[in-house]
Amino acid sequence: MLVGIDLGTTYSLISRVGKNGIPVLIPDNHKNSVFTTPSIIHIDGDTAYIGEFLETKLERNPGLNLIKFFKRHFGENKALYYDRDGTPWYPEGLAALLLKKLIIDAEAYTTEKIEGAVITVPAHFTDVQRKAVLNAAALIDLPVLNLLEEPIAAAMHYGLSNKKYNKTIMVYDLGGGTFDVTIMTMDQNGIYVIAKDGHTEIGGKEFDEKIGEIILNQFKEAYGKEPVLDARNALHLRRFSEMLKVELCMPGTRFVDQVCVIGNQSLEVHVSRQDFEGAIESYLIDCEEILGRCLKSASLDYSDVDTLLLVGGSSMVPLIKKRLQKIFSDEHQEILTHEPMRAVAYGAALHAVQLSDQKIDFELPPELRGVTGYNLGVRAINPRTGRIVIDNMVKKNMPLPFQNSKTYYTSNADQKKMKLEIIQYINKGEKEVSLGTLVIGPLPSFDANYPIEVKIENRVDGTVWFSAFDPKTGIEIEKVFGDEVEGISKLPRQKSIVRSTYVNMIV
Repeated sequence: MLVGIDLGTTYSLISRVGKNGIPVLIPDNHKNSVFTTPSIIHIDGDTAYIGEFLETKLERNPGLNLIKFFKRHFGENKALYYDRDGTPWYPEGLAALLLKKLIIDAEAYTTEKIEGAVITVPAHFTDVQRKAVLNAAALIDLPVLNLLEEPIAAAMHYGLSNKKYNKTIMVYDLGGGTFDVTIMTMDQNGIYVIAKDGHTEIGGKEFDEKIGEIILNQFKEAYGKEPVLDARNALHLRRFSEMLKVELCMPGTRFVDQVCVIGNQSLEVHVSRQDFEGAIESYLIDCEEILGRCLKSASLDYSDVDTLLLVGGSSMVPLIKKRLQKIFSDEHQEILTHEPMRAVAYGAALHAVQLSDQKIDFELPPELRGVTGYNLGVRAINPRTGRIVIDNMVKKNMPLPFQNSKTYYTSNADQKKMKLEIIQYINKGEKEVSLGTLVIGPLPSFDANYPIEVKIENRVDGTVWFSAFDPKTGIEIEKVFGDEVEGISKLPRQKSIVRSTYVNMIV
């Protein structure tokens, strides 16, 4: 069985494609009416409680420690949680537990063994974040066919379901924890990404927190202080805020009056759509700026977009479509909402089939071509001016896969290693982020100005790989990039504890 997995910040889903070519979600193993898994974990000894099962357990045990939003910490190479034995849990290990739960659900429901999976990631995920997802899958020996960007997955399902060919599609993907915008075209031969951009900390989490702040302020006005938020109360407040958000997004709803119980305090809270929209407007402005930046990077104008596709649960906020209708106002343009909660998982399942020889009664386009997400360069010294510059090796929005190589020279005699700082940036003159140092050596010669060829490979899954060669002999030279050694060294221990941990009381 091949599956597609939407590994979400707040909710995760797993899907498969039937022989009729239609993707379907696979339900929770303990509750067949539930098709989404809350991305929350509690670890108790040798057992991890995850998702809906954990939420039920929280009702009886409000003091449980919750681990959540770990997707936002991929690539940070630091422990997020220490269990009662003092064992550190890294984001990869936690994600592996969540993946393990989804695999158990799928294999129990279908009685089939999973042979391969496509896992979705935000379009703007960096190299280290993508590798963290691959490492998480490796911890449970899950064969990953590819990493697929969430907007591409959603657009694939939309385009194939509606036969929207030869159109310029912009995907506005606002999920539980991230925002992505991707511009692409589609025809019978393939799906082609033109440009992409995004933000790692704008999503439904922020919207729910704004409603939560409104609620807590009303409790403070009524009781003189805010209620104590233990794990159960915090989760209840988040769920209550999410419920109000959904109600406020219903057509015709101007306000919601609802009794909220937090701990031993209860209050009828009043939240208006106007209050909610005012609280989140700054986030929507940020999203629109990213949208404009994405178009500019592709040398496109707003009028060049034929279809604006809204996906992700948070895209259902009415103010979003209202604001976007003012920006995309040409007669030929359409703004559509398409399976906002499910399209990403569906698209991932379709891509899994696309990469296989599985036979279905549905024709899939053979090609899918993404683009690079960032400019990548080396912080180097210009030999003519002596000034420090960023020597670009990969340009943003180049078709994948992409390769490039450049030659750098040792600066001193007796230099045993060459150190190159790798820089990531969106546009020149804007914020630069150091991804780490590429350390090459021992070098084949200790002569000054000795040439070393550095090769960079940006693969189809968006990951970046470096290699170094002696151009005089063609022999590859040892190298280490950033925290590679430290990051890889923790994985065997993480694999051991993930394997020995029960998930919702199932091995």
